[in-house]
Formats: sequence, structure tokens, C-alpha cells
Amino acid sequence: MVIKKLNFSNFKECYEISENNTKLIVATDIGPRIIYFGKEKNVLFTDDKLELGRGSWKIYGGHRFWTSPETEDTYNPDNDKCKVLENKDSIIISMLDKKTQLEKKIEISVENDEFVVKHTLTNKGEMLYYAGIWALTCIVPQGKIFFPWVSEGEWRMKKIIYWEKWPGQSTNINSSNFLKGKDLFIVKINGEMAKLGTTGYGGFLGVANDNYTFIKKFNFIQGAIYPDDNCAIEIYTSQKFCELETLSPMVTLIPGNPLIHIERWKYIDRYVDPENEDEIKKLI
Repeated sequence: MVIKKLNFSNFKECYEISENNTKLIVATDIGPRIIYFGKEKNVLFTDDKLELGRGSWKIYGGHRFWTSPETEDTYNPDNDKCKVLENKDSIIISMLDKKTQLEKKIEISVENDEFVVKHTLTNKGEMLYYAGIWALTCIVPQGKIFFPWVSEGEWRMKKIIYWEKWPGQSTNINSSNFLKGKDLFIVKINGEMAKLGTTGYGGFLGVANDNYTFIKKFNFIQGAIYPDDNCAIEIYTSQKFCELETLSPMVTLIPGNPLIHIERWKYIDRYVDPENEDEIKKLI
């Protein structure tokens, strides 16, 4: 694992973490925000013209650290410079939301050719705060998104939550882009707007296209209470970008007690068709 400081796109203070020709770049003059992941092609969508946002909050693109459920606090701007701690085997980027007094910290390291993205949410205020970690990865809108939608064991339950309508947006729940596989639910990306979620039993989701396959893995906690009618996995599609989202359980954040949510990012330098479920399972 090699760490070096550099400029990237609109961001003047970034750190590149590389391992075996795969690199991850995190911006520190805003965020924390991961703005590049991959080899020669960036898996992540970035809003280089800064056209997208809500008020003073800018989407920027890349991977962001939000809190659930989606409230006005969720959209507090993250436009300030972050603190950076560079260690031998990891780098830690953190910022304090002055309105909520919640500290968001991302630690990046590498284990077994997977990039470990550790999210830590800590209440630095004096009062209790009810929230969860919401890890959203904006990706280039190409290929097929896939995630498990069935429980394990003899009692098999399949669950999909459709956001049929929300402010200014909607999902066509009868879209032909939704493929209901035996174990994997697949969304073909074609610019259509949609938001879906599921319980998240399998603990992974990903995207595959002609250039690569990208998978995010996390630990699903059986019996925990997740947001949005108990969704630990959510996805969003649109013309400009798509999102791969994982969520932690909802908890009451006691001041000083951290909540941790870890994703493991895997990059495969080829297309693995998610309709071939056995090949995807081999990667997990």
C-alpha cells in the first residue's frame, strides 16, 4: 500500500492510496469524500462542473458519508477542510458537523487486495442523537447493478422496497430493467430513474460493465433495526449517475460512543455478468 499527496480534478488536497495497480483517491479540502476508485477508468461519478446539489450542499460525486434517515440534517454542507492523519498502514480523514456535533471519520486501508473503508460516526455534543451511517457511492451509469434479495436458510424470503414516489422523483415499479433472479436482483442501467432497497441479508452489492466489476461488501446484522422499512442496501439510478448504498443499523448515539460501519471494496478488471449468479458468488 502506497500513499501520496496530489491534486485531482477540482480538488487541491487529495491523497492517493494504491495497491497492485488499483488506486483510491480521497479529497480532504471537502468531505470526507472518495473521488476516484479503479485502475485506468474511474468507477466513481464526479460532478466536475459542480452542477448538482441542494442549496449550499453539493453532491461532488464519489463516495460520501451521510447519516440516515434522510432529514434536513442529512444535507448539511460538507464544504470545509477535513483533518488528516496519515499512518503507516492507513489514512484517516475526519470532519465535524458543527450543526449536529457529529464527527464523521473515514479510515482507508488495504487487506487482501480489498480496500477497507471504515466509517466512524461519533456524537461530540452533549445530547443524544438518533441516527445511522449511510455510505453512498456515486458510480458511472453503465452496466448492471446487482444485490442479493433473498434470506439464507430453508425459510427463504425475498424483499424489494420500491420508492414509487418522493419529492420531484419517482420509480416505475413495473420497469423492464428490473431482473428478478434466483438469489440476485439486477437493475439494468439505461438512464431511467429508480430507487430500490432490500434487507441486505447477503451483505454485498455491486455493478458490472464492459470494463470492470466493482463490489462493496459489509456485515449485515441480523435482528438489528435498519432505516427505510429495514433496508441495509439501497440503490439509485438516473441519467447522470447511479448510487450503491449500504446502511448501518439505527442507534441512539450517546456522546463519545462511536458507531462503526465497514465496507470492503473489490475491483475486478473484467466484466462478470451478474445474471451468472455462480460467478458472482465466487467473487464474494
